[in-house]
Amino acid sequence: MNRAMKITRALASLSFLLALAAACAAQEPQPTPTPEEFQTKLESLMSETGAVIVKGYTRVGSVNGSRGTAYVTALEVTDAPAGHKEQGLGVEISDAARPDAADEHAYIDYDEIAPLLKGIDYIMRLDSKATKLSRYEAQYRTRGGLVLVTFTTPNGQATAISTEGGRRARFVLRPVGLAEFRNLVESAKQALDAPPAQ
Repeated sequence: MNRAMKITRALASLSFLLALAAACAAQEPQPTPTPEEFQTKLESLMSETGAVIVKGYTRVGSVNGSRGTAYVTALEVTDAPAGHKEQGLGVEISDAARPDAADEHAYIDYDEIAPLLKGIDYIMRLDSKATKLSRYEAQYRTRGGLVLVTFTTPNGQATAISTEGGRRARFVLRPVGLAEFRNLVESAKQALDAPPAQ
């Protein structure tokens, strides 16, 4: 019986150590993506090493929602020696409920801006006729992980913005928030399309 207790204790200790190791491994920070893993040209160029990378930006504005603020920034990233340039947008979401948490970021390449604007226009026109069922959800996603979702609620319709496929809590816009967000995206595109200052 003494031997059986020792075996039971050893198995219990081993199980505890395995569970502890698994928990520690789950809490390790995710590795920084390599340039091949980036979904956008902006991120890939910003991560270049061994080059002088110049990042120009204009913060166009922000839109407030139920959990914080979304900031829209026009971006121009240049590999100065090579002359390679990429343009696009950055969307940064700060969570008012978690002020100590890092802000979420999504990048949108220039070639995605026009389709994003069309997607927003389509989402803004949606109503209960979108489906014969009682509720609906419509989603638009960019390569860089920006997700716009509009959905029905008991009080009507709501729109949310999230990044990284919505792994964190959604940032829910006020009723006029999607139109405001669209205006910011349009303003950022105009800033990128403007001729260089003389």
